[in-house]
Amino acid sequence: MAKQFTWGEAVDYTLRTRDTWRNGNSRKTNMINAGHFTEHHGRSFPTSKITSALVNQWAVDLEESGRSNATINRCISAICTVLNHCASDDLCAPPPKFKRRKESEGRILFFTKEEVNQMCHASVDVFQRIDLAEIVQVAAFTGMRQGELLKLKARDVDLSLNTIHVGGRPDVVTKAGNYRSIPIHERIARPLYERLEAASPNVPVFDDWHNKDQLLRAFHKVRNYVGLPEGYCFHSLRHSFATWHAEAGTPMRTLMGLMGHKRIDTTLRYAKVTNKASIEAMAAI
Repeated sequence: MAKQFTWGEAVDYTLRTRDTWRNGNSRKTNMINAGHFTEHHGRSFPTSKITSALVNQWAVDLEESGRSNATINRCISAICTVLNHCASDDLCAPPPKFKRRKESEGRILFFTKEEVNQMCHASVDVFQRIDLAEIVQVAAFTGMRQGELLKLKARDVDLSLNTIHVGGRPDVVTKAGNYRSIPIHERIARPLYERLEAASPNVPVFDDWHNKDQLLRAFHKVRNYVGLPEGYCFHSLRHSFATWHAEAGTPMRTLMGLMGHKRIDTTLRYAKVTNKASIEAMAAI
């Protein structure tokens, strides 16, 4: 009897050969999400026996252990990624379609412009970290993700066109095809110019930061000093950018492009954060 390809082998292969699982920022998260299935069924479980019914029952077990629908969906996505990756290399059969659970949208937490200003002032005046103030400002006025900021190279910022190229330049699109351009706001033009004035093309714009953990530790200190709740994180700066645009009346399709969203539904969440447009509409009749 031929040896069956196991779940453990599938995970190991994916970790070795899939770019975002091998050395990407999400490696640890992917291992945790895939690990939930391993805890229930073991590494020796045959991939051929991972059926829709099995995954549905496993999802129920996760729910009963206190996992949210969002967490369960991330775990199911990890299973799909592993099995599809291995199937593409003919190591196992393509997986069946697994049901996802309906997630609540949750509350979008965002900073006001005054709160961003407070954090920037505290970064410089209290902690003597002008580098933190600059990356906080750029995050807030571009909506770029933490990983995108840390990967941004000098060649990706075109000061002559007043544009930041996220995901490579137009002629060098990333493998994921997630290129987008963001105009440079006047609030961040000067710090970017000073950083890029004598920089070679391949130098990271924010080379002060060795990794995301170092950045987050510094950010949390400033956030706590200003007195903002722990639920507000670095990613809240991205939410702030989108919320400010929604409040200013930026068309949702335009905001969708600036944020790099693949689905308009994701962008429309920010229109619900503020009722400014509703108030103005009522005042107009």
